[in-house]
Parts: sequence; structure tokens; C-alpha cells
Amino acid sequence: MVEVKQVDLKTFREMYCIPETTILRWIHTKNFPAYKQGHKWYIDVKAYEKWRETEHANSYKYA
Repeated sequence: MVEVKQVDLKTFREMYCIPETTILRWIHTKNFPAYKQGHKWYIDVKAYEKWRETEHANSYKYA
């Protein structure tokens, strides 16, 4: 089985069922693991998982 490391925005959206507007908002936040090549955005899947865990932990930091 081939492990996917980076996917384009459309594939990422379909994998995680996240609205495109949300992903674009995340892309423009600090430390989101995405890069633009030409006119397409790509997201690093493993780095996204780490980013999501960190963001989740930070959201409960002050609760």
C-alpha cells in the first residue's frame, strides 16, 4: 500500500469532509501545513494530523 504524503485541496476536502472555505481559512493561518505550487494548493497529510492535534490541545488550554 502506498502512503499518501501530500494531496491537493480537492482530494483533502474529500478525505476529511471539510468545506473548502474552512480549508482556505486554515491555509491563511499560521503554521498550517500547506503550500501553493502554480495555482494549486497542496496539504501535507501527516503534518495536518499533527497540526490538528496541537490546535485541539490549544483550544482546551484555557477551558
